Amino acid sequence: MTKIKLVLVDDHRIFRDGIKSLLSDVEFIDIIGEASCGLELLEMLKSQQTDVIMVDITMPGISGIDVCRQISELYPDVRIMILSMHTNEEFVINAIKAGAKAYLPKDTSKEELLEAIEIIYNGGEYYSKSVSDNFMKNYIRNYKTDHDLMENKSLTQREIEILKNASIGLSNKEIADKLFISTKTVDCHKNNIMQKLKLKNTAEMVLYAVKNKIIEV
Repeated sequence: MTKIKLVLVDDHRIFRDGIKSLLSDVEFIDIIGEASCGLELLEMLKSQQTDVIMVDITMPGISGIDVCRQISELYPDVRIMILSMHTNEEFVINAIKAGAKAYLPKDTSKEELLEAIEIIYNGGEYYSKSVSDNFMKNYIRNYKTDHDLMENKSLTQREIEILKNASIGLSNKEIADKLFISTKTVDCHKNNIMQKLKLKNTAEMVLYAVKNKIIEV
């Protein structure tokens, strides 16, 4: 039987020991290494091949999200599982964007943990029911909205960002600071948006965003 090679990454030794103990009797899993931080993990991967990495989000130095992003770029075949106490929407979405294939809370059951490992090892994705029901629906809805704006309205991804931020009331300067661009560039994007959507001013832009569920009120 082919064993799934697994690496544990968490800054709490007692948690890593707990996971090792939990999985010690699982025949198809081989825990080949562990790390206490992102830098240690990245160094390990230079000489150690693995199939699945189980990583926490909050760690010293590089966060689990940043580690996930780097590994996805450097080792695209490695499947990453986030196991974290943080289950709010922002963390889940950022993890998915960074390349995580599974997201589970730390109080998950052994059965669910094993199911998630098998699913992502075989090329799938797994998001615990406790974090997925609302968050994934919102993420998918937002993705579809963005896709529609790009496909049907010819908006760029940057213009969509400008539209969303302007519609929630941010000034040009606030948008510029948030997106690390100039206020002149923001103004240029807003003009392009209004031309493409046939809008006359910012007020109409906000109304358009509300009607099309680009933002929630």
